[in-house]
Amino acid sequence: MIPLFYDHPVALHPQAHGELGLNLLSGYGFASRTNAIPLAMSEFVLAAQSYPIAFTDEARTRAVAVVGLRADENLFVDAQGHWLEGAYIPAYVRRYPFLLSEYGEGEGVELCVESRVLSPSGLPIFRGDEPTELALQAMRFCQSVHAAEAATTPFLSALAACGLFEPRIATVQIPNGDEVRLAGFQAIDEARLSSLADEAFLVLRRQGWLEPIYSQIQSNQNWSRLGQMLSARSLEQAA
Repeated sequence: MIPLFYDHPVALHPQAHGELGLNLLSGYGFASRTNAIPLAMSEFVLAAQSYPIAFTDEARTRAVAVVGLRADENLFVDAQGHWLEGAYIPAYVRRYPFLLSEYGEGEGVELCVESRVLSPSGLPIFRGDEPTELALQAMRFCQSVHAAEAATTPFLSALAACGLFEPRIATVQIPNGDEVRLAGFQAIDEARLSSLADEAFLVLRRQGWLEPIYSQIQSNQNWSRLGQMLSARSLEQAA
């Protein structure tokens, strides 16, 4: 399955891409048509200041920053591709157009890039057979994102094992009187957390997972912010 934001990512090799470069991106327009962006546990504290944090209810649970109330709309990216000033930008967004692709039963990874940003006039990715500093920096950042995602997996598994996930439907009243409902996600049930057995709670504490747990709970205050942003955008579009 092709990851969110990518259409045709390709693994970078000097033989295939030595004469090509990277076109600089002008803004975050590529992220404008989604309402949820993958989030690592290590980002919860900062992300909770800007977004509701939720968990998908799919077979593979993922943490996401909810950035919109409609399926194809990111309220934090405007028509010019600017991200809302002061809002935390998830690492999943910041790594674009690069990503890592695993191969050979976990024996290694390759640096990939979205093919549509490549052109003969772009910033060099290779000099001869060697990667440029641009490619090396991209590889390091993608590796850090990958590691953060890997560290999130046992955290999510522990929350599920403790029975802390609760299916939710967000109902947001926007200033014009309309009501918007968003379903298909889960959140941490605070009452279940409070009633956890001491031993289970201590495991979460020893793992350093209480901070992201409480950050997710705190982030629920941002649902009303999304409603206000949706109302403001609707007024702009109607003008």
